[in-house]
Amino acid sequence: MAAGVAVEDRCALPGLNLVYRLVPGALAFGVTFEGGVVAVAVTDAVIAEWAGSGEVGFGGVAGAVDVLVEKDWQCLDSKDPKDNEDTFPHPAPVC
Repeated sequence: MAAGVAVEDRCALPGLNLVYRLVPGALAFGVTFEGGVVAVAVTDAVIAEWAGSGEVGFGGVAGAVDVLVEKDWQCLDSKDPKDNEDTFPHPAPVC
């Protein structure tokens, strides 16, 4: 994300495979929904500050949509490496 590349994930819902995407490089905060994809556009400055700090999340409002984006912390007590793929280092040393 801090490298200027969009990140996304999917959530399978009945009748819909919802994709949510965080897109850097925007001039201002914005949200779009098209073809089952929720795209949240964010400025590079917001991404750089968030990714490089202990800030848990950031948010914004685009029209009637209020969005909150939060870091996914590493699991401290999981034995499965898949639980920690694409996560931020956990700020706590133990659970």
